Amino acid sequence: MAYILGFAFADGNIYKTSLSWDVQKRDKNILEKINKTLRSNYPIKEQRKNSYRLRINNQILIKGAVAKGLFPRKSLRLVFPKIPQKLVRHFVRGYLDGDGWIVIRNEKNEIDTGFVCGNRSFLENLSKIIASETGIVGRVREKNKITPKGFKSKTFLMEYYSARAVKVLDWLFENLGPDDIYLSRKYKKYLQTKELSIYLKSGTKKVRVIQKQLQKPLKTVLRDLYLDKHLDGVQIANILHVHSSSIYRWLEKTGIKYVVHRNSYE
Repeated sequence: MAYILGFAFADGNIYKTSLSWDVQKRDKNILEKINKTLRSNYPIKEQRKNSYRLRINNQILIKGAVAKGLFPRKSLRLVFPKIPQKLVRHFVRGYLDGDGWIVIRNEKNEIDTGFVCGNRSFLENLSKIIASETGIVGRVREKNKITPKGFKSKTFLMEYYSARAVKVLDWLFENLGPDDIYLSRKYKKYLQTKELSIYLKSGTKKVRVIQKQLQKPLKTVLRDLYLDKHLDGVQIANILHVHSSSIYRWLEKTGIKYVVHRNSYE
């Protein structure tokens, strides 16, 4: 329910006695999960060729949501709602799935995650919550743009990069239970950030390139070449296209001992 409230704060619409969500066709599954959690049998209807809508008519549900600050106009959703601490990450994950992003730029080895909102106050409150839970401080910035019809619009963004982004995403997505809700495509993105994070921590840029090309950790590469093929440091340096001094440094870091006088490896 905390997730559903977060998703509604980001992407839900209230009209009189109904609460509705419109999502892209590829995200239909999230509406099915919401329906299941609410024990609802309301139909999920195709609106256009590329979107679906779930509309729930329940006065009790609406009153409870409004009491938490989920007002019909998104611009009035100012304050982060009071939620038990153990559930707050589920609310934030719901908001991320509705009005956030996870971007991976493989060509730059860059990870970017963040939130967007039409109200600065809400994002500032969200920033404080994330900081208290993860120790990561976010900065809210303003973005102004002009629509194709000439209207001015103002939005607010809060972003996290690299290791900070991964730490925030770990808080949101790690150790989810079978009944926890998440948007499948963003969860897959999260898993990709974990893979990239491990890759970036695996060594220098040159080490990462070698490991990626050979599809093996550096220690395995060195063991194969030094211990199994009995090549010396200069020979290995030529194969890996690095200076021999790098080979000896990597040997030390990976715990493989090079015995110079015996021309062998332990």
